[in-house]
Amino acid sequence: MGCGSPLGDLFYLADGLLYRVSSDEWRVSAGATPGARHPSHATRHTLRAELYQMYGDGQIDEDVFTALRALADRGQLRPVDLAVHRARARRAFVDTGRGDVEITNALRGLHSRLGQLAQARAASEKVLADLEARVAGLDERIVGKEQAARDALATGSDDDVVRRPLTEKTDLAASRDRLAQQAEALRADLARLDDLRAQLEAKAAELEAVQARSRLSEEVLK
Repeated sequence: MGCGSPLGDLFYLADGLLYRVSSDEWRVSAGATPGARHPSHATRHTLRAELYQMYGDGQIDEDVFTALRALADRGQLRPVDLAVHRARARRAFVDTGRGDVEITNALRGLHSRLGQLAQARAASEKVLADLEARVAGLDERIVGKEQAARDALATGSDDDVVRRPLTEKTDLAASRDRLAQQAEALRADLARLDDLRAQLEAKAAELEAVQARSRLSEEVLK
């Protein structure tokens, strides 16, 4: 996506894995208000990138991000919506004189994504286990059909009797191959999930260290 914020990009990648963001995600959804004026395609793309940048920079918290992303999904996010929250973030920084709020918001976003990724992994592992069990069951049935064809041939059965289990074997093999492909794709998704989780965990550790040093400095200066 390249939103300009490393953490924002990580959040975007996580959401893509979690929600299976499609290639046409920028289109106005069917739930958009009929007759309403919506930003252009390029503007929607830019606004979503800016939204993730603000989120990654900690300018908005999880609740605000979720609400604004829902507007973006419907093609209703406007530049003024982001401008309002940028102004609020600047005022909060001026009032406090430090970036604790930004770090706290970023950490909450990280922990939220890590929790969601953990849940998604657990659910995907169950699906993968089911796929692997079904593939194994089909393998057994395929072997059984091969044996049935051999037995029919050995007993001198007519061609139709011999061909029947072979035809059934072909159908089973096609189903088995489709399930095996799904299982392989799911394994690849899990590998990407684990790589992304490692990046998010590293970023969380980095921000927690920054936060701890900042708080320690404040205690020393008291």
